[in-house]
Amino acid sequence: MEIKQLQHFTRIAEVGNLTRAASILGVTQAALSRQVAQLEAELGTELFRRNGRGLVLTEAGRRLLDEVPRVLRQVAIAERAAKGEDGPVQGGFVLGLAPSLARTVVVPLIQAFRARLPEVVLRTVDGTSANLAELVGSGKLDAAVVYHPATSGAVDIQPLTNERFYLVSGPLAIREGQVPPREIPLDALPALPLVIAGKTNVVHGVLAAALAERRLSAQVVHEIENLTAILDMIRHGYGYSVVPLSGVQPCIGDSELRLHRIADSGIECDLAIVTPARTGHDALIAQSTAVVREVVLEELKRYEREVETAIGQRSEDPGSGTRKRTKARGT
Repeated sequence: MEIKQLQHFTRIAEVGNLTRAASILGVTQAALSRQVAQLEAELGTELFRRNGRGLVLTEAGRRLLDEVPRVLRQVAIAERAAKGEDGPVQGGFVLGLAPSLARTVVVPLIQAFRARLPEVVLRTVDGTSANLAELVGSGKLDAAVVYHPATSGAVDIQPLTNERFYLVSGPLAIREGQVPPREIPLDALPALPLVIAGKTNVVHGVLAAALAERRLSAQVVHEIENLTAILDMIRHGYGYSVVPLSGVQPCIGDSELRLHRIADSGIECDLAIVTPARTGHDALIAQSTAVVREVVLEELKRYEREVETAIGQRSEDPGSGTRKRTKARGT
């Protein structure tokens, strides 16, 4: 079994068409077909079946596809180790980001990589924390910045920071004459109709657990996974929301949204960088995650300063929710 065979097998599986895969890979269809036949003969099993639209993986093919990313990643790490650390690190670095972070840190990350690791090509993928951690463990991502990562033998966890949560209010509070103060106690949240992500989301889980300790529960009127959609609901007067620090950027400068501190240090979430286990001292992953750590922490500190400024400016302005909304910086 050759590395090139596995790489080509993966591309065929992604494309689902031998002719198109051959064109992408720059080889002839006949050569690619021979490689598949040789791989199937060596493994003693069929990897693809033909249907009317192209090629589909067999069950054996799906099992192999699950293992290939991990194998290829270990090969790449071994190659870099053999070459040593002379000269700048090179290669591709695929980073997973939680959606609230992906919205605002991608540009600063790209700028930092170009300045500090110019021969590393950064690619980002966003998704839920649980899914991103799983992709790192399976070798499909080089690293991910996630919330509350579960301990696993497949990944190494590097704690990053804790993010506090903020309450977001909008026209509903203005209309009802109940604009919350700059800082609202956690015990006051159950009285507010909340639009937040579903029960599997970190924000929902942390909030529910914090309230449960006080024998309270949130009044969730809508469950929506997308932060942009949640904030649109708040703008249209459907309630309030609770968002982590990394998700507040769209609220700053928006005349229809207000931010309020939640006066309880326990309502926060752990943010960490996860990398594949047993990568040793791989220079590409080590140097890339160091840049990620620096940029994310720097951006979160900036958000915190901007939030505190916004809270101070808006807390005593009850008419702001009726003005025309301005475009939030960075959106």
